[in-house]
Amino acid sequence: MLNAEIIAIGSEMLTPFRTDTNSLWLTERLNALGIEVRLKTIVGDDEARLEEAVRDALRRSEIVISTGGLGPTEDDITRKIFARVLKRRLVLHDDILEKIRARFVKRNVPMPEINARQALIMEGATILPNGNGTAPGMMITEGRCTVVMLPGPPREMRPMFQGTVEPVLRERAGDLLILRRKLSILD
Repeated sequence: MLNAEIIAIGSEMLTPFRTDTNSLWLTERLNALGIEVRLKTIVGDDEARLEEAVRDALRRSEIVISTGGLGPTEDDITRKIFARVLKRRLVLHDDILEKIRARFVKRNVPMPEINARQALIMEGATILPNGNGTAPGMMITEGRCTVVMLPGPPREMRPMFQGTVEPVLRERAGDLLILRRKLSILD
């Protein structure tokens, strides 16, 4: 049975005002594929802590899925940290940059130049298109580990996972399923 680890990224997730619903939803989807989630971690926007969490996850898990930190601002460090840990360059993809610009044009708003950071893709990664936002996800295999980076907003993350990631993981997991029952006993 494959095992997975989920890393939710963003300092806002460490406040009492946000709940990490992404990890709950991903756990349900992964379990349905026969993949056991063994660890969930929430890491703030701290480079050293995130790098430590990513290195540990890659060492112990067969699937590592991160959510959040793919936006355009300085505190969106996910792509940079994963690239550093995996020793891969980030490469600007002009086609993604044009798609991001087109989203802003469609809304009749000029694109802030900082949004160009979202077109930086890790060398060798599969690009996960984002039909509901500007941040594409990424998927890459590193040794025995499948690494998936998803955006944080659920309306972007969920369709990306279902449309692109889930079929790959279903094939990797094979025919094994995890079934759970909840038994409630009332006095």
